Amino acid sequence: MYRVAVVKLTSCSGCINEIVYAFTFSDIVSKYRIEYFTELVDVEEMGGVDIVFIEGSISNKHQEELVKSVRAKAGFVVAIGTCAVMGGVQSLRVGSDVNDVKKAVYAEPQYIEVYSDVKPVTDVIKVDFVIPGCPINGSALTSFLRKYAFGGLPIAVHESVCAECKRRGLECVLVARGVPCLGPVTVSGCGAICPSFGRGCYGCYGIKYFDLNREKLEAFSRRLAELGMDRDDIDALLKGYGFKVYSAIMRGGEA
Repeated sequence: MYRVAVVKLTSCSGCINEIVYAFTFSDIVSKYRIEYFTELVDVEEMGGVDIVFIEGSISNKHQEELVKSVRAKAGFVVAIGTCAVMGGVQSLRVGSDVNDVKKAVYAEPQYIEVYSDVKPVTDVIKVDFVIPGCPINGSALTSFLRKYAFGGLPIAVHESVCAECKRRGLECVLVARGVPCLGPVTVSGCGAICPSFGRGCYGCYGIKYFDLNREKLEAFSRRLAELGMDRDDIDALLKGYGFKVYSAIMRGGEA
C-alpha cells in the first residue's frame, strides 16, 4: 500500500475537493493510505511517504521551506492545480505594491507576511508529475492514481483546448460566433467545458507552454480585443492563470 501526503499552500482549495473525491473510490483506497493531510487527518508532522500531492502556490518563506522539506521526505511529488504549476490567480498581485494589496484584502494587514512575487511549486523544487487545472479534473487525478498503482503514469498530451472541442464536435465559438475564447492558447484537460455551453474558454488550465512566443500571444490578444474583450481583462486572465509561462513569453522568449 502506497503512503500518501497532501500539502496545501496558497489556494482556494478547489483542488483539495477533487483529491478528497478521488479517495472515495474503493479501488484507490485499497492501494493508498493517507498519512498526512491537515484537512482530514490529525497528524502534526509529515513523515516519509511514497507520494505527496502539493496544491497551491508559494507565497511566503515558510511555504518555501515547507516544500523543500516535503521534497526530501517524498519519493514522488505531484504538483496539483494551476496555482502549483503556474502560480494561479494569486499572481494578479505581481507588479502591484504588496502592502496595498494586503490592505485591500485583510482587516489587519500588518500580520500578513507574503512575497510581492508568487512562486509556483515547480520553481522551487523538482516535481515528478503535474496535473494543471483550476480546479483539476478529478478524472485526471483518479487516472494518475490507478496507473501509478500498476507501475505506470498517464501519457502527457501537449495540446490546446481547441483539440478537445474538435473531438467533441463542438462549433468553434471564436470563429463561428465571434465569442472571445482563450481556448487556442490554453492547456487542454478540462474537456472543453465552457465551449460546450456556448461560452468562451477563460484559460483556467493555464497558458500552453509548448509553441507560444510573444509575437503569437500579442497577435491573439489583439484579435480578442477586436471581438470586444477588454485589454485589462485579457492581461488579467493570461497572467492570473499562467503567470510563469506568461512572464517568460513577455520577456521575449518562448515559454
